[in-house]
Amino acid sequence: MVNLAFAPEPWLRWEAAKLGAGLPKSVAESLGLYRARLHPEGAPEGADGWWDVTRDETASVAVADMVAQLDRAGWPVLERMFSRDAMLSRLHGGDLGMMKRSNFGVFFARAEALMLMDAGPSDALESKLDYALSNVMSSQRDHAERFDAWVRAQAAKA
Repeated sequence: MVNLAFAPEPWLRWEAAKLGAGLPKSVAESLGLYRARLHPEGAPEGADGWWDVTRDETASVAVADMVAQLDRAGWPVLERMFSRDAMLSRLHGGDLGMMKRSNFGVFFARAEALMLMDAGPSDALESKLDYALSNVMSSQRDHAERFDAWVRAQAAKA
């Protein structure tokens, strides 16, 4: 399996603020807003598949398939996300790779708020922040309020 991740700058800026650290020099897969996995050709849908490498010949076949999977379903997806509009479109569509809006509504609302904040205050930003605060689990309320205040401050500076 090959792990893919994409972390837009506003997402990393929030992660740095949340952790009280600077922006990372490199982005680990766990820091990605978008995360997905590529599997060997023919792997069953929905199951984690691994390339089986036991000798030089199988290594060559595995590497060739990894490159093919990256060319087909890796690089094109990641390259499109460099556009803010394309990233917002992916968020509106409810698809962040392994995470789907149907299971992570508050997470998606926060991600959209981060992608909107640098354009300044707006009705769309307000809507996402309101949704995120109104639907957060009570055990995560403090974190949600901190996020809300930080995004509002960033938007006010824009």
